[in-house]
Amino acid sequence: MRRIAGLLALILATGCSRPTAEAGEPTAGRALEAAARQAGMMGDSRDAAGVYAAGENRLCVARRGRRYDIGVSVDYGVGQRCVARGSAGGRDSLTIDFGTGCRFTARRDGDLLAFPTRVPDGCASLCQGRAALDGLMVERLSEAAGEAARLRGADGELLCGA
Repeated sequence: MRRIAGLLALILATGCSRPTAEAGEPTAGRALEAAARQAGMMGDSRDAAGVYAAGENRLCVARRGRRYDIGVSVDYGVGQRCVARGSAGGRDSLTIDFGTGCRFTARRDGDLLAFPTRVPDGCASLCQGRAALDGLMVERLSEAAGEAARLRGADGELLCGA
């Protein structure tokens, strides 16, 4: 009985120990993830870059050096839309500048991006009809840089394209 118990303990002990990767040595999973990021197929969740949307509202954030290109399209139908393009910076929150006196800080919470409930009056010049950028809330659908670069606004133009 003791022999069986000893043998069982030995089997359990060897089954629980697995070789670990050396510190700094990339595992296959990490290497694949790094390659996907480098190819623009996958982003870094700490990075704001990507495509965001909610209903007909679309927003792109594309990395440009240490900052971002950002574009937003809010479309409520004929004559009721906003289209804005500009730059942004930050990590936990984004300081967005669409020009024309439209500069504000948007809050990031994971994959959610929320504009303030009241944006500066200068943002009204970017909108038609009764559409507004106030309180816009969008969720990230993709972290892919390529998708962000190809997103088009309600005006048919690229939102984050160079």
